[in-house]
Amino acid sequence: MIYRKFANTDIKLSQLGFGAMRFPITQQYDPTTIDKTKAETMLHYAIDSGVNYVDTAYPYHRQTSEIFVGKALRGGYRNKVYLATKMPVWLVKSKEDSSKYFNEQLKRLQTDTIDMYLLHSLGKNGWKTVNDHNILDFLDKTLAAGKIRFTGFSYHDELPLFKEIVDAYPWTFCLVHLNYVDDHYQAGIEGMEYAYKKGLAVIIMEPLRGGKLANNVPKEILELMEQTGRNQTPVQFALRWVLNRPEVSCMLSGMSSLEQVQENIRFASEEHANTLSPKELQLYQAAKEFYQSKTKVNCTQCGYCMPCPQKIPISFILELYNDACMYNATRDSQRMYRVFVNSEYRGNQCIECGECEEKCPQKIPIAVTLKEAHRLLN
Repeated sequence: MIYRKFANTDIKLSQLGFGAMRFPITQQYDPTTIDKTKAETMLHYAIDSGVNYVDTAYPYHRQTSEIFVGKALRGGYRNKVYLATKMPVWLVKSKEDSSKYFNEQLKRLQTDTIDMYLLHSLGKNGWKTVNDHNILDFLDKTLAAGKIRFTGFSYHDELPLFKEIVDAYPWTFCLVHLNYVDDHYQAGIEGMEYAYKKGLAVIIMEPLRGGKLANNVPKEILELMEQTGRNQTPVQFALRWVLNRPEVSCMLSGMSSLEQVQENIRFASEEHANTLSPKELQLYQAAKEFYQSKTKVNCTQCGYCMPCPQKIPISFILELYNDACMYNATRDSQRMYRVFVNSEYRGNQCIECGECEEKCPQKIPIAVTLKEAHRLLN
């Protein structure tokens, strides 16, 4: 296993981290039914093979991931890893809630200390909550008490706010969405470089875009991969682009089978920083442009269309629609639609009031598109 420096500390993280969001389950569409035998085998194999960063969060597997991870790390495994979890900022409604959720997480994880504690999924609303309820003061006090070792945040919004948050507090690290297609999405490469220059460790999520860059890969992408001259799978092609960046301290993978764990560990046992040639980087650019050419809806996820009077999560549905078309991922988008969008808030519930279309900078015919998306996703 190759290890990388964690900010300005003496800690080194395995360049592959274990994301505890996609454990195998026994019942389709019910993420609470973690296959504990398979999942524990996967997690123990990863740790025994050198993975030392385990990342979970309060809502993963509908609030059962932390409980499972806490049990799976018994028997000495807890001392072998840096354990990360995340505060559910969107649930914080008072100053007291920060302590309430944190103490609940300690119990779930069966630990006295969280090594890396993140504020989960910060964006405009989350950052307002952080400031309204003095969550940064809570982090200071909990750090001083030794219950947290390092603080960070995960991010899902636009670049300017990301920079503001980086500058607002002495974070040790951040967690951002990045892959070779989404290089300028949310914080993107510019945000990663900004945080790194400010001394933060950068951890990457979604290197495979939830598996979409690994499954049902078009022949055009496979042909570009062949031109690299490397014998590699689509998974390796995608992960190599992320680990090529020396700014990356750790790359998370939400693995769902032992075979995926084994494949990723073999790959992470080689050095990848600064190994891509200019020609290869051009091929990644061509792959990105191919995927983007299949975009169904020119939605930039700006969020101006929200909130919808019918409480329809417009931008999320349009993203699922795009993903289905861009990545040959119809079944995956259908699953996400079924799990995360209640029937009363789906695209067919649009009443065509036109409010969202007036606000949309891209002038998307949202009412028609929502119904098209519903026909595909439902």
